[in-house]
Amino acid sequence: MRIISMVLLVSLFCPTLFFGQGETSNWFFGNGAGITFNSDGSITPTTQGRLDTFEGCATISDSFGDLLFYTDGIIVYDRDHKVMQNGGNLLGDPSSTQSALIVPKPGDPNIFFIFTVDTSSFQGDPDRGLNYSIVDVTLNDGKGAVTQKNIPLLNDCSEKVAAVIKDCSDQSIWLLTFASLGGSKGVFDTFHAFEINTNGVNVTSVKTTFEGLDIEDPRGYLKISPDGNKLANANVKDGLYLYDFDAATGKLSNQESVFISGSNKAAYGVEFSPNSQYLYIHASNDIFAESGHRSSLLQYDLASSDISQSQEIIDTRSIYRGALQLGDNGKIYRTAAKNYFQGTPFLSVINNPNQKGDAVNYEHEAIALNGKNATQGLPPFIQSFFNKIALIKKPDGTTTSSLSICAGEPFTLEAELIPGAIYIWEKDGESLAISGNTLQIPSSANTDSGKYRLTIQTANPSDCPIIGEALIRVAPLPETSLLSLQQCDVDENIQDGFTIFDLEQAGSNQNFDFTFYETRQDQTNGNPIANPDAYSNTKAFTQTLFYSVTNELGCSDTGEITLIVNPTEVITSDLSPIVICDTSSEDTALVGSVDLDLLRQEQFSGLDVAFYENLTDAALEDNELEGSFSTSNLVLYVRTENDNQCQSIETIDFVVKPLPEITLEDSYQVCSDGEALVINAPANFDSYKWYKKANDQFSEIGSLPQISITNGGTYSLEVAIKHENNGRLVTTCTSSIDFTVVQSNRATFTEINIEDFSNNNTIMALVTGDGEYEFSLDSNLYQDSSFFENIEPGFYTVFARDKKGCGISEKDIAVVGFPKFFTPNGDGSNDTWQLTGSGKDMVTGNITIHDRYGRLIKQLDTNSNGWDGSFLGEMLPASDYWFRITLVDGRDFKGHFALKR
Repeated sequence: MRIISMVLLVSLFCPTLFFGQGETSNWFFGNGAGITFNSDGSITPTTQGRLDTFEGCATISDSFGDLLFYTDGIIVYDRDHKVMQNGGNLLGDPSSTQSALIVPKPGDPNIFFIFTVDTSSFQGDPDRGLNYSIVDVTLNDGKGAVTQKNIPLLNDCSEKVAAVIKDCSDQSIWLLTFASLGGSKGVFDTFHAFEINTNGVNVTSVKTTFEGLDIEDPRGYLKISPDGNKLANANVKDGLYLYDFDAATGKLSNQESVFISGSNKAAYGVEFSPNSQYLYIHASNDIFAESGHRSSLLQYDLASSDISQSQEIIDTRSIYRGALQLGDNGKIYRTAAKNYFQGTPFLSVINNPNQKGDAVNYEHEAIALNGKNATQGLPPFIQSFFNKIALIKKPDGTTTSSLSICAGEPFTLEAELIPGAIYIWEKDGESLAISGNTLQIPSSANTDSGKYRLTIQTANPSDCPIIGEALIRVAPLPETSLLSLQQCDVDENIQDGFTIFDLEQAGSNQNFDFTFYETRQDQTNGNPIANPDAYSNTKAFTQTLFYSVTNELGCSDTGEITLIVNPTEVITSDLSPIVICDTSSEDTALVGSVDLDLLRQEQFSGLDVAFYENLTDAALEDNELEGSFSTSNLVLYVRTENDNQCQSIETIDFVVKPLPEITLEDSYQVCSDGEALVINAPANFDSYKWYKKANDQFSEIGSLPQISITNGGTYSLEVAIKHENNGRLVTTCTSSIDFTVVQSNRATFTEINIEDFSNNNTIMALVTGDGEYEFSLDSNLYQDSSFFENIEPGFYTVFARDKKGCGISEKDIAVVGFPKFFTPNGDGSNDTWQLTGSGKDMVTGNITIHDRYGRLIKQLDTNSNGWDGSFLGEMLPASDYWFRITLVDGRDFKGHFALKR
């Protein structure tokens, strides 16, 4: 009851808010990335987050570590990772360094304030300054809702906010930002501190202006030390500044410019160590290109008389700028983006931030984020949540918050003894029946691992409680037992009881380090066996060795191991020989592929077997063969075990057989309107399979040595030779060859265009068909073109011949002509006018002749001798006359000629 009363007393004076327990347990950031801090200090990545932000973000959990909500400064997501009711269109900006920070309302665990800062990302993008919105987590079935939105505090400010507890008894918090004196456009020279108390947010700020401080660059983090006494302000291009902060008044003083040496001078990420002694800076070369980035992780000792000179370079590498954020486990986490737009799926970590220089134990890309990317930002919190003292004293007098020890070792947790103070101890959230400033465990057990927490309330009730934490990890001692190794005697003398052992096989199923000794004296003197992976026993058949086993913390124990040699004769397996097929027919080497997994499944089912290329590997279990591998003719060694002990070794001979050789033409031809193409495959194969390709798939069309094909396309022939051993089918070697069949046929005339009755009569033949064709008018001289010109009138046959030999098509035509003049003078030459050429048989009906006035002069049929130039017995004068005919193909033709005297 005494302990419970103390808890109630502390809670009465200092509400849970100011204990800083589980509020920082969940982080969401970057492109869907997130982590959860476990009670033992470990981290579990989560991929449920909905954020997609280049920089700023904020997260808050309840005091038990259960997620409440998170935001990128514009959209608020609830505990179920859905957009919170009324949770859109906040006036933050994911491109702001710290786009948001969440502060619980003092005295009301259900109300939270989201403070947002905007930035101008491009010309015309408004900068809406500092605003806040209110969330009630009891609404919407406990998922929360935004009840008031975008209440203005400053019209313009930098991209940074920070928060720290002002006073525990008054239950108040400071929210700070950096802006101009009036909070409007202009250079930044003033810190604004807004008080948040049980009445809400005081919109009138406490201002601290520093004359001569003209900061234009809004980028970079603003952080307050966990003890609330220091403030660091990073301004990328405009420098890094350090201040003293008075939590009682909200005022800053003692401005100090911190010089960054080296080429990476642009300070962006900022964080303090948990003990507030060290300042960490993530500084870069501040270029915006996709490549060429360099960043440094720097440490400054705030206890130094010259802080700039205390600079320690913890890490430098080719990464983009990024955030630094203190975690619930006392470690500082760092982002490592590739450039502004592209993050990486890792977080880096400073494991011991209370130490100096290399002792911080920095690990790059230590935390994998399950494929989700951290970008530039991490969620900030009320820095007072991290104001915790370390409870473990180191031999050098310094303190730490984490300790790993071996089971059975003692440990002590202690804090300063303060007269009149109340000390409340917890382990993993459960109260311990211990009072006073010290917790002692004389002999640790596995159950003592966990997170210890000490709350100290001084006699002055207005003082904030002092929080101490320690992470204890108790590693179990390695268990020792009488080990044994059985080995097959597989050297030259298989009956002498001497062979080779891999001693490390004895501890292969344990996560400990083993060291082996031939004698107890060697173990005492620290003289181990030099080659434990290839140890030759010195006593026949049975020998006892000694070992020590050590866990990862260096805790060790000792034991004995018995070596047993089993006389073994390496025999040839009754499976031998196994025929395998050559993998390629394109070279002279015979190389086959063996599927050992299939071999194990089909021939050694239920047995513990392993495969090796030589006897030594089989004896020492080195270079085990797995899966499929390619080989020439070889002997395979098969080791059979029982409980990791060698039982037998046998050999299997493999014989590589060549693939069948197939010879076919690359291409064949088939006439689709003729006989089928018959292809005969080479003889002496055990099976044949013919395939035709359609829609990128081959389908079987025959299984005989001969195939008849009527259509063109892509085809394949697969042949096989079966190899047998002792009457048992071992394997079938197959080869395939692809070939094409070109389809062709005779041409079909679709149209013949004749241009006659002209000075240059022409013929154009139009055809269709699958083939390539050539053309002729006399069946002897062929040409590729189907166009003929300068054709004399007469009857013709157009021939179209398939170039692949699938036949000739022909079409009879007629070209009609007429004389351009005639001279009816009785000299026997050109005395009459008539159509010329055989084409006159293409005329339908009579030929009519007219004078230039259209008067009908003469009607002729094509069989007459023609017109003699007279009309009604009178000879007509020399002149031009017109004629008109109709051809059998439907053409109606008009022309004119001259009568000359």
